[in-house]
Amino acid sequence: MEPLRMVRPPALISLELTRRIDEATDLRLIRADILRFLAGQAAGPDLARTGSLMEIVATELAGNALRHGTPPAVVRLLSDDDCFVIDISDGAVHDGPTLPPNPPGLHAGGRGLAICLATADRVGWYTTGTTKHVWASFNRPGGGRPPS
Repeated sequence: MEPLRMVRPPALISLELTRRIDEATDLRLIRADILRFLAGQAAGPDLARTGSLMEIVATELAGNALRHGTPPAVVRLLSDDDCFVIDISDGAVHDGPTLPPNPPGLHAGGRGLAICLATADRVGWYTTGTTKHVWASFNRPGGGRPPS
């Protein structure tokens, strides 16, 4: 598992969706947004699998932003010809994401970042003047954007 590094995501050209989240019930809306976006892409089992992984990671990162961040939290889906990126931002610029030093017990939280690191192709984070971003990228199945 690659460690969580402070690095910006790949340079992306398209902002596909944005959603502000204020509470845990908004997490289902994020998943629906991702599925709706992917429904307009080239279909196939590889894209469906990537979509499922993106839903999990978006939910974990957005949940972390709600629990540990400073509102508002914003979820963005970005893409280019090679990958999709889930980018979650909040105002906690002085609190970088950290992995727990010891694995949590069976009934405890604290697995979100580890799940993201094990599931996404790359995970990183960075800050701007007022915003912290945690992101995860997923290679686009088939290696390219569908024809227009």
